[in-house]
Amino acid sequence: MFKLADEHLEVAQKIAQKHRRKKHCDHCYDRGWIGINEQNLLVLCPHCVDREAALEEWKTYVSEHEDLKEHFSELFEEKPVEEEETESTIPVAHTKKPAQPQVKKTFVPGQKKFGRTKKIG
Repeated sequence: MFKLADEHLEVAQKIAQKHRRKKHCDHCYDRGWIGINEQNLLVLCPHCVDREAALEEWKTYVSEHEDLKEHFSELFEEKPVEEEETESTIPVAHTKKPAQPQVKKTFVPGQKKFGRTKKIG
């Protein structure tokens, strides 16, 4: 199992601190990161850190170090953009059917209700 070296962890902490958006955060106690997972990777604060900017800087740091490139190769893979189909489709009118037949309400004001009544006396 891959475990990030402490020297790289310190750089990641500096990157998280650098890309904070708020001055004070009670969620991460003004650090920029919440904790460290099993692989010795930072868990960034979702409330006060600009994740996209921090990820871009982390990508540049990883690209400079060959030992990290093999473990973080999925960061550099381009995800294929799915193109929308341009075929015109005829809109179909959907009829909404009720899930269950509705029960007719039979309550009439003034009726006596039988059931769990507590007897006094």
